[in-house]
Order: sequence, then structure tokens, then C-alpha cells
Amino acid sequence: MTGSLAEQIAELRRQLTTVDAQLAKSGEKAEGLEDLKAAVDNLRTSVWAVLSASRSSNYPGFINRFRLRRAIDILRQVMTDLESETGRTLHPEHSEMQILTQQLSDRIGRLRGQSSG
Repeated sequence: MTGSLAEQIAELRRQLTTVDAQLAKSGEKAEGLEDLKAAVDNLRTSVWAVLSASRSSNYPGFINRFRLRRAIDILRQVMTDLESETGRTLHPEHSEMQILTQQLSDRIGRLRGQSSG
């Protein structure tokens, strides 16, 4: 998509309306529907956060805390997945996540050290 944000929003709205009408006509579950649902849910939540943050006197702080809450929710779901039967397969993303979570833990530890000293 190119153009201004307003143009992109209008185009996205048109596309979603078209998809919605096609789904209503077909009545069947199309391939990729779960991915679309996840993307739309994520967009909806992000739009809500931006709208809510715009009413806040501390926009950057609100967005930061929102991202942290989302990350916590996702990590909890990853933990649940790992504890389930389907979570017993090691994927390359697990290694990347392990590295990033260790780096994140180290940085949070440094922040705690700065704030207490």
C-alpha cells in the first residue's frame, strides 16, 4: 500500500468489507482465515491503544506499557503452548526467543539496578 495513512485506512476498510461479503456468501472456512483473524485482532488492539494513548498526558509511557502487556500475554500463551502436547516440538524460533528473553532479562536487571541506586 502506498499513499497517506488516511488513504491506506480507506483502502483497508474497502478490502475488509469485500472479504466480509465474500465470507457471508460462501459460508465456508477459507484457507488463511485464522491468520486473517489474528491480524485483524492485532490491528484492532493496536488501534485501540493508539486511540487510548492519544487521550493520555504521557503518550510514550502509555504505548510502552501497552506493548509490555501485549508481550506478557504472548509469553504466557507461549508457555501454555510449550506445556501442551503440541508444544513438544523444538522450532528455530524457540532458540531465537531464548536468546532474546535472556537479553531482555539482562537489560531489565540493569534498569532495576539503575533505579535502586
